[in-house]
Amino acid sequence: MRNKEGFSLLEVMIVIAIIAIASAYVVPNLLGWISHQGLRSAVVELQSDIQSAKMSAVRQNQNCSINFNTASGSYSIPCLRKTVFLNNYRGSLVFMGPGGEATAGVLTLTSRGLCTPFGSIYLTNRDRTGYYRVQVLISGGVVTSKWNGANWR
Repeated sequence: MRNKEGFSLLEVMIVIAIIAIASAYVVPNLLGWISHQGLRSAVVELQSDIQSAKMSAVRQNQNCSINFNTASGSYSIPCLRKTVFLNNYRGSLVFMGPGGEATAGVLTLTSRGLCTPFGSIYLTNRDRTGYYRVQVLISGGVVTSKWNGANWR
């Protein structure tokens, strides 16, 4: 008997076919997951920035505004000397709610930690597969909800 070492061409082709089929299933799901993670990261940073602006307003005993520019997909917080661009996140994010709701233009956090006016910030990805709403309450609290297709949860 001959001693066989290595793989036959048929065995290699079968393994390549299995990898190709698995990749065809996994890659689109992976890209969707990456897009959603970019959206979630933007929401977490926005929450953090709102809290930082509130703390800065109270600490410095002066108002701190958050200016949302939906046209450029950015927001700035002058008292923190910070500007965030949504295009820095994966998923081509935009300010928009599931029904086309607009994001608040300017939110001001007062020296007492209150927010005027009460407002909501909506974020979604390019594919409109996920929506988040970040509400800044009059009390200065922040509530985040995710759209499940029918309700905010």
